[in-house]
Amino acid sequence: MRPDAGALAVEEVTDRPGLEAQRPAWEELWRTVPDATPFQSPAWLIPWWRHVGEGSLLTLAVRHHGALVGLFPFYRYTRPETGERLLFPLGIATTDYLDALVRPGHAPQVLDIAARHLALRAGCDAWEWPQLRQGSPLLALPAPAGWAEEVGHADPCPCLALPETVDGLAQRVSAKTLRDLRTVRRRAEQAGALHWETEADGIEEPFDALLRLHAARWRMRGEDGVLAAPGVQAMHREALPALHRAGLLRFHALRLDGEIVAALYGLADPPSRRARRLYFYLSGFDPALERLSPGMLLVGRAVEAAIAEGLAVADFLRGQERYKYFWGAQDQPSFHRRLVPPCAAS
Repeated sequence: MRPDAGALAVEEVTDRPGLEAQRPAWEELWRTVPDATPFQSPAWLIPWWRHVGEGSLLTLAVRHHGALVGLFPFYRYTRPETGERLLFPLGIATTDYLDALVRPGHAPQVLDIAARHLALRAGCDAWEWPQLRQGSPLLALPAPAGWAEEVGHADPCPCLALPETVDGLAQRVSAKTLRDLRTVRRRAEQAGALHWETEADGIEEPFDALLRLHAARWRMRGEDGVLAAPGVQAMHREALPALHRAGLLRFHALRLDGEIVAALYGLADPPSRRARRLYFYLSGFDPALERLSPGMLLVGRAVEAAIAEGLAVADFLRGQERYKYFWGAQDQPSFHRRLVPPCAAS
């Protein structure tokens, strides 16, 4: 039965304590949305706002007879160089999938009331929403009357459909890639004592190693890397334990002669989902050991562990780096949507 639109109520969440107060209902709503990623969970976005977000919070909580049926995690930001006032989703820049959450069966009414409320209250020159997946609620949210709208392609996310068994990789991944994986594993075994660890063995030391290894690789390119900012590091340090408790964290760390020389930070859909995904978020390895192909070792280990866990897709997230296609990944589209009110468009 379709919900009564007259029973919907919109609450504006405009400060951090208010956002934190949404956590229990937000968590429950997130678990009911079948295609919501870990990037829409409170475990990810509350630390992001606390440590990375700038501007003023304007998150909408839509309730039906008191139950949370829609969450639109937005904030307003003014670009200093232009003065343009923008409505962004929480998580922008450090998050590969951005979106709202709408309880199944409530979409038309919830999207309509959210659009009308934002048109009246956001007070922005544009709504800017990148990295939206096909089928995203933010792609379906109706444009207010008279507004200009632009939808274009954003960075695609290469994805590999996983077989039911590791042996089935031969049908998904090229024979050359699998031969190379066997070769680099033999080479690594000859280099010293190898030991693999996961998030179950601890989080803090592997994350510290990831910071060090990721920074070392980017320094070779003359850049800082995405983990350089103290706020970004603080966000992940707060998020990691919550992600682990929620069953969403996947960490693979490789020790060589006792020292962590490669690490992969991934996320996974919760066990209650169907067609669960592994999301490759970040990795790092010792540049001095590049001859051992630690990147291939990390991906091979994570893919095989995902198959053993029964995950259906390895999602390499945005970016078209060559190694992703060596594993047979296929581009999945994502989109950028911009909405501009009549006064700003003119």
